[in-house]
Amino acid sequence: MSELRDFLYLDTAKLHSFVSQIHGGLISEINETIKQMGGVSAGLNVGLPPVGGKVDASKGTESERQQTLQLTDPAYFNVLHQYLTQEINIEDISSLTIKQRAKLEVGQFVEIQGLAEPPLVENWLERIKTLFDFFERNLILFGKLQKGKGKSSQQLTNMQIREFRAILEFLEDYVGISRKDPGKQYIQILAADGDYKIWCGLLPDYVTVSLQAALPAYVRVFGRIERMMNNEEIFKIVDFSQFDQAG
Repeated sequence: MSELRDFLYLDTAKLHSFVSQIHGGLISEINETIKQMGGVSAGLNVGLPPVGGKVDASKGTESERQQTLQLTDPAYFNVLHQYLTQEINIEDISSLTIKQRAKLEVGQFVEIQGLAEPPLVENWLERIKTLFDFFERNLILFGKLQKGKGKSSQQLTNMQIREFRAILEFLEDYVGISRKDPGKQYIQILAADGDYKIWCGLLPDYVTVSLQAALPAYVRVFGRIERMMNNEEIFKIVDFSQFDQAG
């Protein structure tokens, strides 16, 4: 029986493309003939796990019934995964060393099991906004703690809060327009037994649940290598260098 999976993310466009290349087209339905004899079913295996059991010819008379299976994206995933496993064209990199990792090639199908963190940029912005909202909600309390500073200090604090909110909104807009891949959310996975991390650029259209709500969590990631980075190489999702320049 195929392994049951809960999908947090599934790129259906790439999945359909790979399965179509394997079978020369995308099959949407499978018609099965189920033969029954003496209450024991004999399933017809059509590229999926067989159903039913063995036929016992000594019991009763034979009957038949037809059923149609509608293939779903998880079923297509099993087709692709089983094909790559049988062809030995997929490698588990969960426990690879740095030296072994260097032998991997772009385009290779890999799997890794490890701890997945929430989307980096989105999670960072959310934490900043949460911290600011907390401070703003408790502004009166913070004002009372400023002993001996008077009303003018409270007015100054309110003005600073408004300025900080404007800066925060500007920063959020800047991140949106300056991202290297505006349509992707980037998460990182730390290999359970390894000493390196991998990055995944995920398209929000194929996310099945909120990644910020579901992560961090231990997951098993299946994918294809798009690029290899050297130890000293830096990939900037957002370039904040403009904020370091003197006015």
